[in-house]
Amino acid sequence: MTTNSRLLFGITFFLALISCDREDGQMEANKSPGPSASHALSRILLSEAPEGPVSITEARRKPIPGTRVVLSGKIMGNEKPIIQSRALLTLGDPARITSCDLIPGDECKTPWDVCCADPDVVTASVATIQVLDEKGRPLKAGLRGLGGLKELSSLIVVGEVAEGSNENNYLVNATGIHVAMVPTGGTTETKP
Repeated sequence: MTTNSRLLFGITFFLALISCDREDGQMEANKSPGPSASHALSRILLSEAPEGPVSITEARRKPIPGTRVVLSGKIMGNEKPIIQSRALLTLGDPARITSCDLIPGDECKTPWDVCCADPDVVTASVATIQVLDEKGRPLKAGLRGLGGLKELSSLIVVGEVAEGSNENNYLVNATGIHVAMVPTGGTTETKP
């Protein structure tokens, strides 16, 4: 991927986030999620792992909008992979990129940022996961804490490839999220 492609991807993602924060042309103050947002998030939490998940790298080979996907991955890929006020997160392919906590001797305070990985490989190995509201916009509630979800958690996501997805920008509208593993301190906890 060229520098221009990375720049275009970054600008597109930034504009999408800004447009999510605007309503009727005005910036909205951060609010805690309302009852409908909390209910919508709790509905997508899956207690059992869906069958047949594929890696993000494999799923990105056919980024056809409307295609149903079941992805497995780890919350990582940038410094802030979980958006605080919107139901958006970055899911990375752990077979292609390694979080810094798995690199011997690395004492990075944000190991999910995968700062040691090649930026082109990172870009080609992540998916943006979003949960939409009834208007087709990212839900105004963060995903942090859903089923224990946090940075470096392993997830299985069921959803549909979103409009605008392509080989450089893979976006999934999640309809189900299973938290398969949650990191706890220096260890990880596998969820049933």
